[in-house]
Amino acid sequence: MEKKYGEVESGSATIVVRGVTFRLREILARWMMDVPEIMTLDGGTLGEDHHWIRFIDKDDRCYVVFEFNEEFDILSEMRADSLAWEGEDFFASRWR
Repeated sequence: MEKKYGEVESGSATIVVRGVTFRLREILARWMMDVPEIMTLDGGTLGEDHHWIRFIDKDDRCYVVFEFNEEFDILSEMRADSLAWEGEDFFASRWR
């Protein structure tokens, strides 16, 4: 995940889609995912008409990246188990 999207929280807090700047939570709201169990981290643009958003799914305890197009259609999804990735440090670093 970090090879493709960079270190966690190294991306942007907003993404420009079709000339409009969106906060990450606004993008999640388009997919009805603006809920307390989701913690936004960062996002960015991979190329024309191709963007990504990274967040933590607290219920599943995993990092998630969605790639999406300018119509906000999800093109791909990548998940990484938080415990496998960070070990016990996950709880100390993310739940404060």
